[in-house]
Amino acid sequence: MEKRSTDRLVEALDKLIECTRASFREEEALMECLTGAAEPGHRERHNAVLAQMVLLRDYAIGADRSRLLAQLIHVDRQLTSHLSDALKMPGRQLQH
Repeated sequence: MEKRSTDRLVEALDKLIECTRASFREEEALMECLTGAAEPGHRERHNAVLAQMVLLRDYAIGADRSRLLAQLIHVDRQLTSHLSDALKMPGRQLQH
């Protein structure tokens, strides 16, 4: 049961990483379209978040539960911060 549980977690993390990578690509393309230039600092932040997500996956494979939980909290904070920053962007209009 433990192995099966780990396999499912790794599968879910793989899907999350894939979806996050696609979302970041779309966001970068949209930003470049709207501003006419890529923002290297923003892309670096995306890459850092993705690297932390891969590390989370590695901890899941190694079944290191304490590091897995700590890394999960870290990734959650990074993604939450990124979304919060996106909501504060100048010129952003809320959809009602």
